[in-house]
Amino acid sequence: MGLAKGSLASKVRKRDVVKDIALERCMILYRLALREVREGSLDRAKKYVELGIRLLQRYRLRKPMYYRRWVCKRCHIPLIPGLTTSVRIRSTRTHVIVVKKCSICGWISRTPMRKRR
Repeated sequence: MGLAKGSLASKVRKRDVVKDIALERCMILYRLALREVREGSLDRAKKYVELGIRLLQRYRLRKPMYYRRWVCKRCHIPLIPGLTTSVRIRSTRTHVIVVKKCSICGWISRTPMRKRR
C-alpha cells in the first residue's frame, strides 16, 4: 500500500524531512561558527549563529540544547570556555550553579544543576 501523492500522511512525512534537514543545517552552521571563533573571526561566527537561529524560527523548531546553553543570548557568539566565556561553579547544599560570563558583551548565564548523591 503506497501513499497517495497528495495524501495527508505524505505531507506530514515531507514536513518531518524538511525539519530534519533544517536541524542538520543548523548544526553545520553552529560548527562553522565554532571554527570561526577559534580562528578569530567573530563577525562571521555571529553571522553563522544568526542564520541558524533564523532557520529554526522559519521552520518553527525548538532551539537545540547547544544553542540554548552555548550561544550568548545578547551578542550571538558561541561560548567557548577560556576563549569567549569564563565558567565558574557555585555550590550550595542542594544544587550546583554553573555561571558563564561572555567575555565579549558581559552577559551572564546561570544554570542550576542538582548535586549527585
